[in-house]
Amino acid sequence: MSLQLQVSKDRLDRTLGILRHALDRRVTLPILQHILVDVRPKEVVMKATDMELAFEATVPGEGQGQWTMAVPGKKFIETVKVFPEGILSLECPDAGGRLWLRAKGMNSEHNIQPGEGFPELPAPSKELPVVRIPVLRFKRAIQLGSIAVSKDATKPTLSAVLLHLSKHHVRVVSTDGFRLAVAEVPCDTKLKDEVRLIVPKRALDLIPTLLGDEGEVELCWDGTTLYLDQPGLKFSTRLVTGNYPAYEKVLPAELPKRVIMDREVFLRTLRFVGLKKDDYNKNVRLFYEFPNLRTVFQHPDEGVNQATLPFTGEEHPFELAFNIDYLTELLERLPGEEVVYQFKDEVGQGVFMSPSLEDFSFRYVLMPVRFANSATA
Repeated sequence: MSLQLQVSKDRLDRTLGILRHALDRRVTLPILQHILVDVRPKEVVMKATDMELAFEATVPGEGQGQWTMAVPGKKFIETVKVFPEGILSLECPDAGGRLWLRAKGMNSEHNIQPGEGFPELPAPSKELPVVRIPVLRFKRAIQLGSIAVSKDATKPTLSAVLLHLSKHHVRVVSTDGFRLAVAEVPCDTKLKDEVRLIVPKRALDLIPTLLGDEGEVELCWDGTTLYLDQPGLKFSTRLVTGNYPAYEKVLPAELPKRVIMDREVFLRTLRFVGLKKDDYNKNVRLFYEFPNLRTVFQHPDEGVNQATLPFTGEEHPFELAFNIDYLTELLERLPGEEVVYQFKDEVGQGVFMSPSLEDFSFRYVLMPVRFANSATA
């Protein structure tokens, strides 16, 4: 009599979509291109790892027997995806060595290997501190707080994201040396001391797609690994070793002036004037002449694009200039109808933020570019 388990095809497909992220990298051990499938009478537990990321997901099911096997991951994922919706049966004949997927007249046979060769996934000890964060706020903070990660792979700390945990908040921080993004989630962590964890951007980018929107996510960590736990899914990633810059020293203390623009209109305007940009010319000039903001992009060979949009706030005329990519990347992610820029003067760094954020705060610190000739273009 063969061992079998029946599961929801949709639930299994979504879970495998998570585990596939551990199969994307080239690895030297063939077993790491497999998914460990641990079938139990009421559920199936699946694991995948590339030795940097590790996933453990649980899918409810109905069956008999208990068996463990390693299935070639990518083919298994592709096969499950094309099966029709409904109930999918996983069957393993007594002879072993084969796994059958069956549903509505479709049968697919897969080679399997013993599960004993699959590496043990990292697991947190019970003594580690645990911090619980509202999952929806955490996901939104990651999407904004990771915007300034460096693209320079030779700087491992700057090409990662800082999780800064204190007694009353959790911050997601990124910087590439030219800009700084800080998203802060108010949270009673119950921590006595501050904790700084440098997380690979690849791992942190996955979290918004991995986690659901309801409830909380549990975080714990040791000297090498960050662990996340939500019902049905456990995820871990190796931490980056090194010292993250003291970003707090860059946060401006006093910003008495402010201007407010419509976010969509500002973004549309920048996309238009930015049609002149190339890899070497990326600076856009902003002339605030109340009540209009004049945006000017001048290319040395192709000429000028300019456009005007309204703004409110500071009435004294002034000029700013920024890397246009830094502005458009922000406006594409920032929620809400308006964007606010707070500043002290035209030469010092200012802060972009959104007034629509209520359950956490976000600051995007940007230093203006100085032109040799600041006269009106």
